Amino acid sequence: MTKLQAIRWFSTFVSGDKIIITKEKYEGTNFAMGIGDKQPRLKLPKDLNAPYDIGDKLFRKNFIERCPMAKGFSTVTLALLHECGHWRTRSIINMNVYTKMAYEAKSHDDYFNIPYERLATEWAICWLNDPYNRMMAKLFEKQYFGY
Repeated sequence: MTKLQAIRWFSTFVSGDKIIITKEKYEGTNFAMGIGDKQPRLKLPKDLNAPYDIGDKLFRKNFIERCPMAKGFSTVTLALLHECGHWRTRSIINMNVYTKMAYEAKSHDDYFNIPYERLATEWAICWLNDPYNRMMAKLFEKQYFGY
């Protein structure tokens, strides 16, 4: 299984909806979830093997501070769970408010504390609290990293 196939399988499993992976790629190492369509649209980093940047490291730190058990999972797993959290909580997001808050964020911490960002991570934490889901996350990591 390729990394792309593993991402598609895992994201579809987690979100409960068939994931569309967009052709547009980020220059950096971020993932993003498009929530404006009837199906989730996942945007991937241009290079899945690129080293994590400071934002990724701070995202991981924030996630683990809120959920210490997450320390046993890769950053890519946590990022995908968070992005699926955006999809699963999309019905309560006001995109105008979210966009304004994201634009006004002065630091990574400000951004991570935007209510909609916190909500996506909280959803991911709840998902990860289920033992079966944790087992599936580990299966994803085996497929993604090839071990």
